[in-house]
Amino acid sequence: MQHRQIFAADFRTLCGLFALIILCSTFTVTFAAESEEFEARFRKLSNELRCPTCQGVSVKDSEAGFSNSIKDKIRELMKHKKSDKEIREYFIERYGEWILRAPPKQGFNLVLWILPGAGIVIGLLWVVFRSKSWVTNSQHEELAQLTPEEEQKLKEDLGRFEES
Repeated sequence: MQHRQIFAADFRTLCGLFALIILCSTFTVTFAAESEEFEARFRKLSNELRCPTCQGVSVKDSEAGFSNSIKDKIRELMKHKKSDKEIREYFIERYGEWILRAPPKQGFNLVLWILPGAGIVIGLLWVVFRSKSWVTNSQHEELAQLTPEEEQKLKEDLGRFEES
């Protein structure tokens, strides 16, 4: 009987430990997933902002002191549950739209997004129309016949050429 009580106590302890292990592993997996989402969001946001001290480099890719302080501020704002839009607006408010690596697609900045594509389309249309006119012009042109004087001059020139 005593043997059964010891076994029952050990079994309960073992079940409790097993439940604790499952609970801890679930917490760890959840924490790791949240941490990965946090880091992915951080990388995205820090890649959208321009380093104020480096030329043409994102905050994510820069190791300048100023960029590191911006990275710290991004993390702080993210921990305070700020949305991506709120974080961008925070930096735009302090540094202006210049801080964004890609200008917003609104207002006058929309021209910056449309102009390159429009230029390419206009250039392609120009090439198409010019090539069509070159083809039609070359098809309609007939070779002019030589006049008798031009034929005589050509024969004389060829004769001199063959003699030399």
